[in-house]
Amino acid sequence: MERLLRFFRSLRGFDRSFWSANLSELFERIAFYGMTTFLVLYLSQSRGFSEGMAGIVGGYFGLFTYGLAALSGFLADMLGYRRAMLLAYALLASGYFLTGHLSGTAPILGSLFLIAFGASLIKPSITGTVQKTCSEGQRPLGFSIYYTLVNIGGFLGPNIAGQIRDRAGDRAALGASAASAGIALLLVFLVFREPAAGQAEHANAAKFLRDFARVLRDVRFLLLIVLVGGFWSMFYQFYVALPLYAINDLKISSAQLGFVVSLDAAAIVCLQVIVGYLARNLPAGRAVSIAALVAAAGIAIIGLHASVFGVVAGILVFSVGEMIYSAHFYRYLGSIAPPDQVGMFMGFAFLPIALGYFLAGLLGVPVYSYCKSVLGAPHLMWFVFAGVGLVCAAGMALLGRSGRAA
Repeated sequence: MERLLRFFRSLRGFDRSFWSANLSELFERIAFYGMTTFLVLYLSQSRGFSEGMAGIVGGYFGLFTYGLAALSGFLADMLGYRRAMLLAYALLASGYFLTGHLSGTAPILGSLFLIAFGASLIKPSITGTVQKTCSEGQRPLGFSIYYTLVNIGGFLGPNIAGQIRDRAGDRAALGASAASAGIALLLVFLVFREPAAGQAEHANAAKFLRDFARVLRDVRFLLLIVLVGGFWSMFYQFYVALPLYAINDLKISSAQLGFVVSLDAAAIVCLQVIVGYLARNLPAGRAVSIAALVAAAGIAIIGLHASVFGVVAGILVFSVGEMIYSAHFYRYLGSIAPPDQVGMFMGFAFLPIALGYFLAGLLGVPVYSYCKSVLGAPHLMWFVFAGVGLVCAAGMALLGRSGRAA
């Protein structure tokens, strides 16, 4: 009991900028995951895109969302976190609203770009705020709070959007995402104050470009990007291939789909600390490889049993792999970075996520369509996606043995 009381007392040490930034991120994630869970369905069923094109658009959307993060981090430092967040939430609210009301390929792609750019600008602003509003001793708990709120948003977003979509349609669900981003905007506007150490820091564009070029010249890092991108491509099939499979073939409702997709985030909120503790002594390279194996097993389970039960079981097993990955990836990345470039490499850790989302968009719908129309067994696609994970796990194991990885 005394430890619990100490924990709650420690929460008072975080200032209002910390809490307002992280709570705004909760609402941003509700909006983001509420939209992305149904994006491919929305584009193909309501806006005249073919399923294949909808998947590709989803992949490019993810590529821009996470691929712009380094540039957006540079902009956030230049603008200051408060102005960057206000701009980002304004773009997000506008983008969600316009996506629900525009028609035509170019206007919809434009509105999705607003969302992607806004979302890319939020990540460095929130993590930068956590870094600069917390003392050294507060940071582990501060980032744990951040990660927990992100996953609570990942749980709530698909469930809220699924319920609204069933009752009132796509436009209302996207309107809910716009409203959630609007709440985040108000929260930052009314409560957030620029951290004293977080004023614009005269970000240097030339230095950013030099750092980016140095990172891309490191062959081991590029291999890691590709391999971990394969890991994330399995995850993002939950937002590309799974909605089509679940709605078209398993015949479940949008509300049920939202709940199923949200189970990954729910499991992480409940079990991340436990899994992280159990996996704490694994060497970082081996842990990341094991994470990919476990995740691939989860994806394969979905293919073994063509049912909602199979999907639920597979997602829960996948989430264990994701938790092992989350506990070790940054340590692994640091272990393969040159000693004098660790910080710079950490700044580009978003790249595998961008690549993974992009690959999911390129692979997901074509593989789904082939397995359904040619083989007559859409559930077989999950073995293809699991195969990607197995290749990536083997590659990471070899990479870990070939050099500096611990």
